[in-house]
Amino acid sequence: MRRSRAVAALIAFAFFLLFTASAAASPPTISYSIDGIAGSNGWYRGSSHGDNVVVHWSVSLDATSTNCLAAVTVPGPTSGATQTCWALNADGRTTAVTRKIAIDATPPTGLTASFSRAPDYNGWYNHPVSIHWAGTDATSGVASCSSVTYQGPASGAATVNGGCTDKAGNSSSQSVQLAYDSTPPVLGSVTERSTGAGDILQWSSSSASDHVVVRRAVRGKKPGRTVFAGAGSGFTDGKIRPGVQYRYEVQSFDQAGNASATVVVAGLPKVLILRKTKYVLQAAPNPILRWARVRGADYYNVQLYRGSKRIYAAWPTMRQVGIPTTWKWSGHRYHLAPGQYRWYVWAGFGPRSSAHYRLKGSARFAVPPG
Repeated sequence: MRRSRAVAALIAFAFFLLFTASAAASPPTISYSIDGIAGSNGWYRGSSHGDNVVVHWSVSLDATSTNCLAAVTVPGPTSGATQTCWALNADGRTTAVTRKIAIDATPPTGLTASFSRAPDYNGWYNHPVSIHWAGTDATSGVASCSSVTYQGPASGAATVNGGCTDKAGNSSSQSVQLAYDSTPPVLGSVTERSTGAGDILQWSSSSASDHVVVRRAVRGKKPGRTVFAGAGSGFTDGKIRPGVQYRYEVQSFDQAGNASATVVVAGLPKVLILRKTKYVLQAAPNPILRWARVRGADYYNVQLYRGSKRIYAAWPTMRQVGIPTTWKWSGHRYHLAPGQYRWYVWAGFGPRSSAHYRLKGSARFAVPPG
């Protein structure tokens, strides 16, 4: 019995020694760290050593032999490199391999910016325009590029910045310039004054450099004919016909091609012709009444009526007469108040005392509200 117990104790002690020896016998341990600037998507963007990164190996002190260096430089750029380290001792060998080390320290190159369309007018954009950047990257590849819609502020040399970023997180930028203005000019104080020699138009616009276009049409007809195009603040239309009422359309354009609202003014005739018209002409202030010469006439009698009441009469020897601003007739003072008028012309022959007249004709005109 005592013998059996002794054998069992010996066997247990042997197993203990075997287990203890097995636990103590182990190969070296290896670890590493990487000195690099972490980028995106697992890439490195170089390190404090430039475009390269450095692998630092650490081996346990029980190693008797190893090929591991304290620091190993991994040159960039590279899409994926590994480093290997081994160490051994009496209990065995350990081999360690780094993960893939991808290095890209160079930002995208060959940047170009393209506009979604050509300028709207004379090198200017007057509506929002999109700008897209593109580039190339030889190592990690381009991840994204900017896309910008420019819609102000207005400038003749607006600067817009954009660029591209590679998959490692490196970015490069490029600026472009454009001329942009989306604000239309304002045209104001448009006036028209009729004279016997022509219609005088004047205006003001947002800028003295604005381009102004004046179109003229006979009342009741379209489209208008361009009679003036250029800079300035006024125009005299000397190519009008007497007894014709016109319509003027005035519009200004800035250097970016933006157009103002069109302002319409009437060109009221200063000279009224004795003839029938499809409509009652609106007359300019102090109109001149004119008619064709009658052969043999020594003078003419002109009479002006408002409604059925005669308010003016004259006996000119020439074939026209101007209506004054105010006048006196039959003991009353008159002026051309707003309303409709009819005028008559008689040709007179011989002395006025003979009262030998022949009716030349009649016509109507209107004075618009002031």
